[in-house]
Amino acid sequence: MYVDNVGALIRSRIFNVRRREPRYVSSISLELQRFLRFGPFRTRGVSLDFSSRGMSALICGAPRVGETVVISLPLSDVPIEMLATVRHSSDAKSGFEFYPLSSLAHQGIQAWLHELQMHEERMFPYPYAAAVSG
Repeated sequence: MYVDNVGALIRSRIFNVRRREPRYVSSISLELQRFLRFGPFRTRGVSLDFSSRGMSALICGAPRVGETVVISLPLSDVPIEMLATVRHSSDAKSGFEFYPLSSLAHQGIQAWLHELQMHEERMFPYPYAAAVSG
């Protein structure tokens, strides 16, 4: 049977991912509280990346998509708790979108992201920065 594959001659589209907020890679321990039928359930995990609107993490026992959870992060002297919705979840990782943050949580996240940004720039500086500025 003859099949004409015109699609093979067409160039593939450029896939451009645009995020509203930059993400920063960071692995810190976290605690996740889920609200199940039998009551609240706490589990542990490790973050993968952060932005001011959400994060992804490896969680022991993947939560369900659409579930509302409380994430506790030890970012400062006092752990920061945030309410979040599970946007995607698999055995490999889960993604969370934060609800509007309290002022304390917002300040803590912004300070942490600023620290991650500074650390990232020291670790991976732009290779031609000296030539451009000089």
